[in-house]
Amino acid sequence: MKTRKILQRFFTFLFQNEAIIEDIRKRLSKRPLFDVYDAFKALDINDNGFITVNEFKQVLADHEIYLKSNELLMLIRRFDKDEDGRVSFMEFLSEITPQSPSKYRFI
Repeated sequence: MKTRKILQRFFTFLFQNEAIIEDIRKRLSKRPLFDVYDAFKALDINDNGFITVNEFKQVLADHEIYLKSNELLMLIRRFDKDEDGRVSFMEFLSEITPQSPSKYRFI
């Protein structure tokens, strides 16, 4: 019974966070001055067409956000769909654009 409650809390927390992330994606997509390609280029410090862990780390540090190594790896894994250790524009686009119709809500 205790395991079931823990799993229930886990899935509730997971769905709530995914709903929050999706809401942010939708709000970004509605901003007339937000451009996904410009956002990608801002993260692609080396201007080589990919975002690396070090580039994520640098941009976050520039905004006084400091993550532990495992948190950075979790971040890059979220975006890095083909698991090659770097994020292409298409992977970035896939993660940052809305993924579900607005009629579906998790909360």
